[in-house]
Amino acid sequence: MDYYQLGPILTFYQFKPCSINAKSSIDIPLLNFFNIMDKNSAIGFGLLMVLLLAYVFINKDNAETEANKTKTEQAAITDSTVNNAVSTSDSIATVETPVAAINVDENIPEETLVLENEDVKISFTNIGAYPKEIELKKFTTYDKQPLILYKGSKNYFDFIYNQNGITKNSKAQSFKPALAADGQSVSFLQGDSSGAGFAITYTLPAKGYMMDMVVKPSGADKSKNIVLNWASQSLHTEKDKAAEKLYTEVCYNLAKDGFDNYTINEQNKEDFEGEAINWLGFKQHFFNTTLVPQDKFILSGEVISSPVNDSLKQKVSNFDAKLTLMPKDELRFQFYAGPNDYDGLKALGQGLEEIIPMSYGIFGFVKYINKWMIIPIFKGLASIFSNYGIVIIILTLIIRLLMSPLTYKSYVSSAKMKALKPELDELKAKHGDDKQAYGVEQMALYKQAGVNPLGGCLPALVQMPIFFALFSYFPHAIDLRQKSFLWADDLSSYDSIVSWAGDIPLISSFYGNHISLFTILFAVTSLLLALYSMSTTAMDQSNPMLKYMPFIMPIMFIGIFNKFAAALTLYYFISNLVTLGLQFIIQKFIIDPDKIRAKILAKKNEPPKQSKFMKKMQEMQEQNAERQNQTRSQRRK
Repeated sequence: MDYYQLGPILTFYQFKPCSINAKSSIDIPLLNFFNIMDKNSAIGFGLLMVLLLAYVFINKDNAETEANKTKTEQAAITDSTVNNAVSTSDSIATVETPVAAINVDENIPEETLVLENEDVKISFTNIGAYPKEIELKKFTTYDKQPLILYKGSKNYFDFIYNQNGITKNSKAQSFKPALAADGQSVSFLQGDSSGAGFAITYTLPAKGYMMDMVVKPSGADKSKNIVLNWASQSLHTEKDKAAEKLYTEVCYNLAKDGFDNYTINEQNKEDFEGEAINWLGFKQHFFNTTLVPQDKFILSGEVISSPVNDSLKQKVSNFDAKLTLMPKDELRFQFYAGPNDYDGLKALGQGLEEIIPMSYGIFGFVKYINKWMIIPIFKGLASIFSNYGIVIIILTLIIRLLMSPLTYKSYVSSAKMKALKPELDELKAKHGDDKQAYGVEQMALYKQAGVNPLGGCLPALVQMPIFFALFSYFPHAIDLRQKSFLWADDLSSYDSIVSWAGDIPLISSFYGNHISLFTILFAVTSLLLALYSMSTTAMDQSNPMLKYMPFIMPIMFIGIFNKFAAALTLYYFISNLVTLGLQFIIQKFIIDPDKIRAKILAKKNEPPKQSKFMKKMQEMQEQNAERQNQTRSQRRK
């Protein structure tokens, strides 16, 4: 599991999930962990560990499965396929069918034609009749250069078809170009005036990034399938190339199985056999190129992808798709080349918005929190405030306000546990080292006083999905791309107050080559929050794990979050400040410890209410205590 995926689990530390007061005394094998802490603390921490372990092992299994799959597929690739599919410089090129005859008309010189609207500029070549360069006019690279999404010899469409018993490649042929009078469409024709040839027409609307493509293989043999080779190569456009590689993916939507994707972190081959492809996309961090057939005529496909490992090259990943098409008189496609904007992609009505990650792994359910809560609030605030740093701060305040009832319940539970500390100390003095007897009476005291030991844990667990949702959304929100706030020049990438060239052994791989101030502020406020919680909570000081945890976790945060998007660490920092403020206000001005203790003592004289959970815990304590007594008796005999 990549450390990028670990953040939201550790982030839960910033909450005060449970109060800490005394050691538990449960010796049931599955509950031995509870002997380290008090029961309510152990339950909360145990639940977190279960989530963490599940997340690690599921991701590990997925990675191993994918690795084994890749190795098997790579073993099946023959040397001849590798020669066609993989170039010596960039690891991968196009998979081409051998051509029996190349129909290049030397009398037709290469010509570049341009289609342009307010959003995009697309340059075509008549040698092959495909886009050779795509510029997104409203965006720039991290170093303020024009953003070229698509350029170079490894970006093309190549239709392979059979004509009169000869296999032909459109990429290798000269076409006669014709630009429409309105400048919004361009046609390419190869063949004679009778129409026994091959024609491709591209049409670009007045605005937007979706281009129509109509292919008319009038001269092709209709008894044989047509093959489309689509090659593309992502270029380095963002500040953090490591994150750029991490978020480069192949995305696709199949007729039966729906949407799926995979990250291009190694050379990989994916086969789509026997299932129509609704669309196929090559996603970069903030942009994508996607091919959408207007009918289910893509019968099968094969995608070969790999990262470009040479750090000196301004290239990130390679993508090659070989698609088998049903022979038809007319093949209609739409080709999207533009930003990963959620609203814009959703408006196209093809489900392309699924390209933007809204969740990860076992936490797939948080995508609904993003779709129905985070994104609407974020977009609404962005329409009012021009500074996205202010938007994030206000979003933080709104979320914390919505969570305040749960926060209040957590602090009330903490106060109740603290109010019981004198009684718990008496029980501990009474039973000494007999943890079993102490545990039984501890649970009885909780039940009698009407205190739920999980009262401080569950509200905090309910808040976790919000943090997972933000962890998924913020690094991919194109609205944050190149938006500055204070010292952060790009909220979609890490903020840096100090950076250095080169790598420091044993440090750079974990920490990086820069210092993120928002991360340090987040770690410092996490430490302050933990220390303040310890000072206001009854705590077992003899437990070394609890004693040093407040100092260990912030150090881990500094290393793990240093490479995260500044928007995330800004959010976590502000959230910590709000939590500190709420905790101070609630505990100083709202919660009255004397009143709480008086209510608890009054409840002690009332008949205890039956709780299935408390009853079960007490039964387990009593059964275990009985077994311990029997064991001691047998040993004495």
